[in-house]
Amino acid sequence: MNRYEERELQEELGLVEEFLAEFLKDPGYGGEIGQIFTDIRRSRGKRLRPRLLLMASRYGEGFRDARNRLCRLAALVELVHMASLIHDDIVDDAPLRRGLPTTQSKYGKDRAVYAGDLILSRIVQSLFQNGFYHVGGYFGEAVEAMCIGELGQMECRYREDVSIERYMRNVYGKTAALCRLACTAGACESGCSPDVQAQLEELGVNFGYMFQIRDDLLDFLSDSQEAGKPTQIDFREGILTLPVLYAMENAKARPRILSLLRDAKRGAFDEASAKTLTDLVRYSGGLAHAAADMEMYAGRALTAIENLPDHGVSDVFRELLQAKCRI
Repeated sequence: MNRYEERELQEELGLVEEFLAEFLKDPGYGGEIGQIFTDIRRSRGKRLRPRLLLMASRYGEGFRDARNRLCRLAALVELVHMASLIHDDIVDDAPLRRGLPTTQSKYGKDRAVYAGDLILSRIVQSLFQNGFYHVGGYFGEAVEAMCIGELGQMECRYREDVSIERYMRNVYGKTAALCRLACTAGACESGCSPDVQAQLEELGVNFGYMFQIRDDLLDFLSDSQEAGKPTQIDFREGILTLPVLYAMENAKARPRILSLLRDAKRGAFDEASAKTLTDLVRYSGGLAHAAADMEMYAGRALTAIENLPDHGVSDVFRELLQAKCRI
């Protein structure tokens, strides 16, 4: 991607922000909903999923003519992510998100539920009003997968028999499905051929798996303990991530990890327990195995890129993969 194309992409991301502001405008019914939406806009993430959609669209011959529609679609994908985070924070009773108070902590769980639902309703309206009929089916599939993934994760909480296969099914819904949607929607709306669309879909799925495993690894490798924040949040909530599941394949580490899991279930998991868990996962090979899987999914995503037509944006995809694969 040359400098001109990079500037174009930045302009498109700016247009995505304009559409997000439109979608998150105050409905004018009074009350706090306008302020809730203002807060949601203020708590902005890295816009990874809109970026994936816009980059994927570059492989279609019609991406320039569909520029505005693609930016609107990119905003809709980000809205799905926003609504899911609002609902996740309710379930987790999370006080903060990106350093700011969550909707549920500031306005209460009831208002947060309806705020998330209102965002989803605006997604549905825009999909129909703007004629995104075919792509709309992909949105429905992604939201269904996200719900199934979250429900699957809830069913696995504090269970001692969770398998890596079950973990990966949950991860598909929690993370990979939305990355798949971003790449598929961009490819479809820009007029990519079925073969190119299939490769971009493969790229999105594997990027999502890689991204989630990286997040799991960072929970053990970050300096959150030194920063004074709780560590091993997932484990405290009974969620066994990939590094832990690999560590449990070690006969000596498994009983000790299960003992810590039981401690977590009764609320007796402290920072000393977190350090013990980190040591167990590290020295039993759990971190190394999970890191190898992350590299494997990154490799699959790179293979999908190599199977795409030669295009400047492929280099940007490679750079993004390399950046997100670092821990």
